[in-house]
Amino acid sequence: MSDVSRRRFLQSNAVLLAGLGIPAALPEAAEARPPATDLARYRPVSVSSTAYAPTPAWFAVDGLAETGVRGSGWRAGAGDPQWLAVDLQAPCTVESVVLVFEATATDPAFTPASGINPFLDTTGWEVLSSSAVAFTLDVSADGRAWQTVHAATGSPGGRVVITLDKPVTARWVRLSATAQANVNPLGVNAFEVYGRTGRPRPAATGWTDWGRHPGPPPALTTADDGTVPLESGWALTMDSRVSADGPALARAGADTSAWLPATVPGTVHTALVEQGKLPEPTNGFGNMRAPEALSRHSWWYRREFTLPRGFDAGRRVWLEFDGVDHHAQAWVNGVSAGELTHPVARAAFDITAALHGHGTHALAVRIDPMPHPGNPGDKGPDGVSTLNSNAEQKDLPGYISISGWDWMPGVRDRGAGIWNHVRLRSTGDAVLGEPRVDTKLPNLPDTTVAEVTVVVPVRNASSGTLSVTVAIELAGARADRRVDVAAGAWADVTFSPATDPALRLARPELWWPNGYGEPTLHPLTTTATVEGRVSDRRTVRTGLRQFGYAATQPIVIDPATDHSPPQTVEFDRTTARHVRIQGGKRATGYGISLWTLSVVDGSGPDLARSKTATASSEDNANDTAPNAVDGRDDTRWSSGYSDDQWIQVDLGVPTAFDRVVLTWETAYALTFTVQVSDDGGTWRDVKQVSNAGTPLQISVNGVRVFAKGGNWGFDELLRRVLPTGWPTPSNCTAT
Repeated sequence: MSDVSRRRFLQSNAVLLAGLGIPAALPEAAEARPPATDLARYRPVSVSSTAYAPTPAWFAVDGLAETGVRGSGWRAGAGDPQWLAVDLQAPCTVESVVLVFEATATDPAFTPASGINPFLDTTGWEVLSSSAVAFTLDVSADGRAWQTVHAATGSPGGRVVITLDKPVTARWVRLSATAQANVNPLGVNAFEVYGRTGRPRPAATGWTDWGRHPGPPPALTTADDGTVPLESGWALTMDSRVSADGPALARAGADTSAWLPATVPGTVHTALVEQGKLPEPTNGFGNMRAPEALSRHSWWYRREFTLPRGFDAGRRVWLEFDGVDHHAQAWVNGVSAGELTHPVARAAFDITAALHGHGTHALAVRIDPMPHPGNPGDKGPDGVSTLNSNAEQKDLPGYISISGWDWMPGVRDRGAGIWNHVRLRSTGDAVLGEPRVDTKLPNLPDTTVAEVTVVVPVRNASSGTLSVTVAIELAGARADRRVDVAAGAWADVTFSPATDPALRLARPELWWPNGYGEPTLHPLTTTATVEGRVSDRRTVRTGLRQFGYAATQPIVIDPATDHSPPQTVEFDRTTARHVRIQGGKRATGYGISLWTLSVVDGSGPDLARSKTATASSEDNANDTAPNAVDGRDDTRWSSGYSDDQWIQVDLGVPTAFDRVVLTWETAYALTFTVQVSDDGGTWRDVKQVSNAGTPLQISVNGVRVFAKGGNWGFDELLRRVLPTGWPTPSNCTAT
């Protein structure tokens, strides 16, 4: 078993140590913990040094006492010795100390990648610190004079329990590490001091102290569209704090009073910020004060509810999610409702049967973070931009910059949570899906006519075939169509100007991007009717607009062609004995390289096959010029690593031709010229070629638009609904 899988196995089974709602990671609830109180919890900490990472000293006393990357903790700077001291804030009787290192002594040292990004190709499950193999525990009454009460050598790291030979009275307790297990910096995930105190001490709290929140959640209400939003009254906790599974948590009466009030829509990090447990990550160094461990835990969301009067009334009830990150499993009243993956996926689960026979309902949702969170670099005093490890691309589709990029830091929870809307919906057996609206402006640049096509999915949730009438209403146009839908099946109902002339709109109000006109949105109402009774009705807002995209890329490095792009260059028919490809600028840092060079007249044979080929240079003794004309596609010519390289072929006799056919290796020429010669000494140009692409040009309603910032962007470290008064495009003044 690999180190990573062994660690994950132990971590996943650690949750069995705690009861429902009791923090397994906290000392009061774990097995084999001393019976006394952790006197160090949330108390002031001082350290010898801190690495430039989201590992401040106080994370060592926050109670998240887990080994490996699932624990928060303090990471020291490089070198030995290092120390950590906690002020108990009153004289206390100290009986024992528990140290939890991120690493064990046998964990391998992390070897940074070469180059600018030390975390390249890491997964996020690597241990980046080391444990102390030699250390002392020291105590002090005044923080200046210290007495050693324990010394250790050959420590195994991980979780180390130290019971003192006899209790001592002290106000300060210090870990002094003199030797680490490997070259990585010291990492302490927990420093717990157990004992008793008879003196009053100041109240202390930390980000893992979520308080108690008794009382029922607010009652649900029906929205104007007939749905019931589930966006209040949620409670949130991490997987280490519960041992119960989904079916057990989705039972009415489970105690979640010690859980954190959740923000929905929102992420885990959002809830911790809005409840005042972690600082605002977009201000100052706030993001360096949030632990990476947020993205190494699964999280539970839970809510109890009763349905508004008359909501179900003999109809089907659906639980709808508009977006979670990264994976969600949902249970209702102990019954599995379903699961979905990826932040932009939507889901609707039929929970009708699960609701039957219950007055108070319980909903539990387990959120699993992205499997490859990566290790983001944090832009610091060395000036290196924020980096990611490419790991996040293993979990696409998703937010590609969530683990950091050169322009933004990593999102500590990687966006984990119920970040988009959740609701209940009541329908009959015919259920509508998300409509698709396509707009064509046939007379551009004239925009007085729009041809609109609407595709409406409809589902038959019953056990027999249904005859469903689907109707739409958009911008004054109405249309309907009847369709037979088999049991359990979906059908797409298409409305277009060809079948529904009303969808050829005259003088439509179009949607325009910011700065080009009004972003007009029209209500689109879709209705599904069965035997004269409305089964489902939905209204969305949509813009009428036609997008256009234009770009040129002459050379495409495509796996479908084995990364060997072909290129045919045609020109006026000419007669010559010698043909040269005269390179200009290179497209890569290498030279230029060809698998094949063919000279062709019309549809005739390759006139260059097995002829004499020479070149300006050759990268090595194997990749020589004759390889380009040997008729094989697995041998190539590769030039030296500079511009203005060339390859030429002697056809033997003057020959007529009108094209050359090239197969490039990935090192292709950005610019080159096809030249010919009668004597191999005097050359004339027949075609100049540029393989430079043009940038993507976007047009809306026939007008080219400027997309500021391109197609990249993740504006916030927290996905949330911004409060009134925050800057938005509509209330900002340009300066």
